Amino acid sequence: MIEFSDDRIPADADLSVVRVEGDIALCRSPVCLALIAYWRDIADRDGAHPRWDSVKLMDLYKIAHHLVVKDVVDGGKDYVNRFWGTAVTDGLGFDGTYKHVTAYQPAQMRRAVQHRYNRLVKTTKPEMVRGFIATMPEQESLPFELVHLPLWGDGDGVRHIISAYHFGFIWPDDFD
Repeated sequence: MIEFSDDRIPADADLSVVRVEGDIALCRSPVCLALIAYWRDIADRDGAHPRWDSVKLMDLYKIAHHLVVKDVVDGGKDYVNRFWGTAVTDGLGFDGTYKHVTAYQPAQMRRAVQHRYNRLVKTTKPEMVRGFIATMPEQESLPFELVHLPLWGDGDGVRHIISAYHFGFIWPDDFD
């Protein structure tokens, strides 16, 4: 993941790390597609704004080890991991359960993650990324696809983010 503005990747960004990003319709990973289908089903039931209290992690047991659920703290000043799947620990090399994003290391990863989540909270639009990790030491060549989906709760706006991380996933068409 890289840090970039709300509208575009900066000209000096290393585009070799992010192959595809944007609309969730671009997802190809079966893990990400399963979470998107579940999220859309909840959105249909909840009136277009899927709510955290409608999510039942047991419904997602086949992919739960790929999931992360974050609580939005103080309108997006921080995020805390409510749930952190074991495949995410294996892929990133640390257990983020109950960690605040503001405590992530290295700083480059922290800034990229905060920026991406802040954009999602602001726009309320889900997004996907597919590429190679660029912000984690010793993980620079790990391929992945991920999807971040907003969840509403009590009060206005996005209160939680549910994400699926599929490490080791490569979509061959990205290299044509």
